[in-house]
Amino acid sequence: MEEKRRFFKKTDVILVAGALLIALGAGLWYQNKAGRAERNIAVITVDGKEYKRIDLARAEDQIICLQEDAGVPVSFEVCDHRIRFVDVTCPDHICENTGFVFQEGQSAVCMPNRTSVWIAGGEEVHTAG
Repeated sequence: MEEKRRFFKKTDVILVAGALLIALGAGLWYQNKAGRAERNIAVITVDGKEYKRIDLARAEDQIICLQEDAGVPVSFEVCDHRIRFVDVTCPDHICENTGFVFQEGQSAVCMPNRTSVWIAGGEEVHTAG
């Protein structure tokens, strides 16, 4: 007698179910993290002193120029709840090449102009006043 072969063994089903549970958990974790990103605050500093805080969830698309107020030839672009350096007059433009920052803990720095932007989240957001 020929034994009928099953397509999936019991261990295969357990492995697939485990992989699906892991994927579901990772998706829920990522979704929760993305939800927290909406509360992030961009903190701009000049010469190590806080210059401005921007609530990225509420900020409209804009260009922020620091030349007149802070005397620094640096501009930032706020677009789609993200921020980045644009129009910087430094020799290497590394800060511009960093691109957009928008997640808690991310930062970009323009060393020649002593200017930085970093994303605060969690407890730091509550102190934004």
